[in-house]
Amino acid sequence: MKINKSIVILTQTNPLDKVSWSGIHFQMYRSLSETFEVVGVAGPINQWIVKPFGIINKITRFFFNKGYNHKNSIAVSYILSKIFQKRLKGKKYDYILAPAASSEIAFLNTKIPIIYYTDSSFGQLNEYYESFSNLFRFSAKESNYIEQKALLNATYIAYPSEWAKKYVQDNYQLNAIPMVIPMGANIDDDQIEYVPKKIHKDEEINLLFLGVDWFRKGGDKVFETFLLLSELYNVNLTVCGCIPPVTHPKMKVIPFLNKNDVSQMKSFTSLFQKTHLLFLPSKAECFGIVFCEASAFGIPSITTNTGGIPNAVVDGENGYCLDVNATPSDYYHTIRQLIENPSQYQSLSASSRNLYLSTLNWNHWAQSIVEMIN
Repeated sequence: MKINKSIVILTQTNPLDKVSWSGIHFQMYRSLSETFEVVGVAGPINQWIVKPFGIINKITRFFFNKGYNHKNSIAVSYILSKIFQKRLKGKKYDYILAPAASSEIAFLNTKIPIIYYTDSSFGQLNEYYESFSNLFRFSAKESNYIEQKALLNATYIAYPSEWAKKYVQDNYQLNAIPMVIPMGANIDDDQIEYVPKKIHKDEEINLLFLGVDWFRKGGDKVFETFLLLSELYNVNLTVCGCIPPVTHPKMKVIPFLNKNDVSQMKSFTSLFQKTHLLFLPSKAECFGIVFCEASAFGIPSITTNTGGIPNAVVDGENGYCLDVNATPSDYYHTIRQLIENPSQYQSLSASSRNLYLSTLNWNHWAQSIVEMIN
């Protein structure tokens, strides 16, 4: 049942685009449309308004090997606030949802309550993600200033993980108690054909690596583990989202799939239907929508315990989170244990699906947003 309230999604990109923030914005829009009476959209904006500031970062990286985080700069934030203030003028929304929009709301002058939902904060990402690392000191200070202003300007604050929530509580001033609300899969329910999974050591076993950054997502460890498993089992590895620097006769590479395209989206879902294990030992990750997607199909995930992953992959429930420094040998033994114990694999697969149905879906996310504002 919908609540008689209105909400507007404030983003630089178009929330109706299924690739905007990896499809997160679209799923937020869809789930909120089923929950709120009115859902408005304040984006997108012309990216050429802020793109010139990105040239500064490229120049400083090239000449000084130091970065300038223009996305969280005072200048960009001030420009964005003026654009969105103009778009919201005269509108009578009950709430503003600002997903990963610290720069957009830091200087936003509005009486409409702001829900700030993001997967992390600048201070936590600084020196954790490569794009937020090795910045000029003034840029890091400026970015933290924007983050702090956004947090103080928010009426409600939520994150998908305890990792992100705890950091802001320990390192920023807050006017609201942050909540933990996990995200869901970037796949519509009618596109998910769930069939209980089984595994057999004498049959084909399909591993899936799904990510745009081969090294940050641990592709090197995936390949080495794949080679070890191939000595005992008939294992196939599918890599989707990037072109790895390695090749193998039993490795299939799909550089990119556009979820806005119907046929490519069908190819994307068919990957999960054929997969036994999602293998993504990330070195850095704020949450990981892909783990929700795997769970939707009953696929256990093999990953690491870094960042916000433990809220997306509950150890022993929808996969296993190994230490971030785990070796290919460690992953080999973890995966072999599941291959050699099909009943254990089936149980893990079933609980993966159950966790998706109970928690790792966007309807649960939208209802949790409503509970938070109530």
